[in-house]
Amino acid sequence: MIDKKTGILLLSHGSRLKDGEEVIKAYKEMYQEEFPEAIVEYGFMEIRKPSISDSIKALTQKADLEKIIVVPVFVAHGLHTKRDIPKLLGIESDFEEEDVHHHQHNHHNHGHHHHHHHDHEEDVVEFDGEIILTDPLGVDKRMYEIIKDRVSEHL
Repeated sequence: MIDKKTGILLLSHGSRLKDGEEVIKAYKEMYQEEFPEAIVEYGFMEIRKPSISDSIKALTQKADLEKIIVVPVFVAHGLHTKRDIPKLLGIESDFEEEDVHHHQHNHHNHGHHHHHHHDHEEDVVEFDGEIILTDPLGVDKRMYEIIKDRVSEHL
């Protein structure tokens, strides 16, 4: 059951090529088709529009939201999901620059970041409710099935 107070942002990296936009847009449409009442947008971390802040603005114009769930449609965690995206969303992250050099793994909050946002930057996300950043897609049997399909197409 989709909550009318919750928005969903499917987040892609962004590329000069249009392929990435076609993919993330298709995922948005698939989600909307299955859950017609859902408030869903897609956006890009960089390079392409809509930006994260533009996408969140679009979501908040559709409904009086209390929460936005941001799903990075990335294969794995990296600097973008651990550092850059939380910063762009204006939410706290447990990422520390030393993690890049010392390979420390901090699993305290399991990829869920909660924060009530307040304005303090130029391209800031304007949203007074809760923003939740989920884990990226990660290791999943469903992804493995796609890998097998890609290989078998060429055997």
